[in-house]
Amino acid sequence: MDIIRKAVFLGLGAISLTKDKADEIVDDLIKRGEVASAERFKTVDRLLREADKQEKELQRKIDSTVHKAVAELGLATRKDLEEILETLKKIQAEVSSSVKTDAG
Repeated sequence: MDIIRKAVFLGLGAISLTKDKADEIVDDLIKRGEVASAERFKTVDRLLREADKQEKELQRKIDSTVHKAVAELGLATRKDLEEILETLKKIQAEVSSSVKTDAG
């Protein structure tokens, strides 16, 4: 397994990774002889990109799971509520217009 993926999977998962933490991880890998010191900056960059990729994938999975749960439970979404509000506004405008016409 690629050393960058291994570092992300073993130590960080998809948690947001700071530059300082990435530097620390890569320095440790260098000390253990798993990464050449000449590759330090490139490895830090790869680690940060991989962590970002993992975080985005986790967020996508969470979003998908939440949307699925909302649909299965039959809960109203923000879009549903906005559509209901627009419908109510139209009805209110029609009733208001009708009342003015009847009064006049």
